[in-house]
Amino acid sequence: MRGLLNTIPLTILLFLVILLSIAVMVGLVAVVRRLIPSTKDGFHAEISAPMLGVVAALFGLLLAFVIVVAYENYLDADRNASREADALASIVRDSQAFPEPAGAEVRRAVGTYVRAVADDEWDKMREGRDSDQARSGLDDVFAAFRQVDPKTPTATAFYDDAVRQLNEALDARRDRIQSAKGGLARDITILILFGSLVIIVYAVLVGSPSFWFHAIGPIAIASVVVFSLLVLADLSYPFSGDVRVEPDEFRSGVLSQYFPSP
Repeated sequence: MRGLLNTIPLTILLFLVILLSIAVMVGLVAVVRRLIPSTKDGFHAEISAPMLGVVAALFGLLLAFVIVVAYENYLDADRNASREADALASIVRDSQAFPEPAGAEVRRAVGTYVRAVADDEWDKMREGRDSDQARSGLDDVFAAFRQVDPKTPTATAFYDDAVRQLNEALDARRDRIQSAKGGLARDITILILFGSLVIIVYAVLVGSPSFWFHAIGPIAIASVVVFSLLVLADLSYPFSGDVRVEPDEFRSGVLSQYFPSP
């Protein structure tokens, strides 16, 4: 699924999936009307239609809840990226109080890491992977910190804050990489797919004397379901597809000095 989201624009993918669902529903209704002739008479429609509404409402609540959770996870991924960039920017500011040349080495190492994240790792996160280059850059930042030997109370205070910010950046990076793996839990995926199948099959069995009136219900339900599932899939991979977190925070503010001016 991640490959499709990265390859095909979301609008085109939505159009193709909805078009396919319409074609499948029309064909499925035609098959059901042939195999179960009583559906042409709308058998038990007065009972099955209200029951379909109940089932659809329950499934809708479930699907809405999962989408909201996925959206919250997407926002968390965005916040983690911002948190990491903010921590790195604070390190750059704090390092101005370090003795030289150790302070310059810390700023250089941070710049190397920031460029590796924005230019290399961000593309790899679209596939759910991290970057060897970024990991190496982070190791260089820790190595640069070990070279700092603050001599004054002011330098010591800024050094302690910078170390705290470095640990904050490391924690945010760990959360960012974990978010890049994306996807839904297997049990949730099975539940959503099973619920989708039940609601669509139920809709197909609610017959009508009119073929197109019979088909319009399954078409509408299937279109809404596949649209929702596709949006859910896109949100479940916060660094993939069209709706993805961008590395803008790593290229702005104090950290913008490490990138060429536009």
